[in-house]
Amino acid sequence: MGIMKDYKPYLVSWNLTKRCNLACPHCYIDSNSRLRNLRSELSGDEARLVIDELSYLNSPLMLILSGGEPMLRDDIFEIVEYASEARFITVMGSNGILLTKENLKLLKKAGLKGVGVSIDSVDSRCHDSFRGLSGAWEMSVDSIRSAKEAGIEAQMDVSLTDKNVDHIAGFIELGASLSVKAVNFFFLVCTGRAMKTDIASYHYETALKKITEISKTEKRLMIRARCAPHIYRLLHESGTDIPEGTRGCLAGRHYMRIDPEGNITPCPYMPLAIGNIKKKSLTEIWEESPDLKKMREGAYKHKCGICKYAVICGGCRARALAESGDFMEEDSLCTYTPSGDEEIRLDAGCVTELSWDDAAKDRIRKVPVFMQGMIIKMIETKAKERGIEVITGELIGELKESLGVHANKRRS
Repeated sequence: MGIMKDYKPYLVSWNLTKRCNLACPHCYIDSNSRLRNLRSELSGDEARLVIDELSYLNSPLMLILSGGEPMLRDDIFEIVEYASEARFITVMGSNGILLTKENLKLLKKAGLKGVGVSIDSVDSRCHDSFRGLSGAWEMSVDSIRSAKEAGIEAQMDVSLTDKNVDHIAGFIELGASLSVKAVNFFFLVCTGRAMKTDIASYHYETALKKITEISKTEKRLMIRARCAPHIYRLLHESGTDIPEGTRGCLAGRHYMRIDPEGNITPCPYMPLAIGNIKKKSLTEIWEESPDLKKMREGAYKHKCGICKYAVICGGCRARALAESGDFMEEDSLCTYTPSGDEEIRLDAGCVTELSWDDAAKDRIRKVPVFMQGMIIKMIETKAKERGIEVITGELIGELKESLGVHANKRRS
């Protein structure tokens, strides 16, 4: 099949707009409230075409609707509904200001599965100062409560900086008090306005160790480190079990970003446009990009290239690009000195209720580990509805075809 077609996007982050009702200093897309409805943004018809092409390229997948502030799109409810009809797991990243009770009810009706609300401090005054809006913290926290009431899973998204890195435990306690599903700690990459708010390497390592330590005993919610693949090294060093099939940075392998103008990049933090959907089909971009080919081959440079954690970590490619101009360079935030030992690999395994034949197991192993549980559950639910006791590769292919409801609309 070849290296380019062996990879499918299972996670797509879509910046629907650069417009925002805030102007946070750590914004990677450099959004602000002064921007108006720019003509360069994808139209409603173009947005539907994006969903059609994504459905053809891979369905189901997780679609993260972001911005700017996605709620500023006049057609946000229509986009959510269309994506949900395509059988995507449709979620949203928001500052929460516009996630009112009424809007959340409409989003739930449209098919939204989850929201991630940005919280920058456990102290409301610090959060409001950082966000530049009095009362922002309370509105964001209220949106989390309202999402739960509306039946939408809520998560708390925290961008760690040198100013709030000492409050990891406090963020987790806040998340637990709000009954969120997860607290996601994002480690900033030097893009957009985040060029001025990067985290120091010693704070980075300390923060990852703290997250690793707390994760061992925390049962109330999930704790995740985003854009920090080095956490797998720390988990391994601490003797913590790592999910089988774990692969570090997913950018360009199973993850892509679509920006407001239709440019495709390997991840939200890489301003490296590999194509534009207004000029070329999404499938062609994903399968033929020379830059993605390099990323998938994994021939990292310098210490990332000789590290035994190259497979399960691999460093952050966005940070390598930001620091050196070369996305295959070493990750500058990593403090580990590789010894040249043999690479650590974790073979993917399948936890299932029903029996699976070898062909079916081979197909599910190609799905990224973070999506396997959801895909397995979906397949087995369909099989049980039909009275099927053994999952076959043929059945998976049949189910995949039945889920591709928009495939017939794709761009020729």
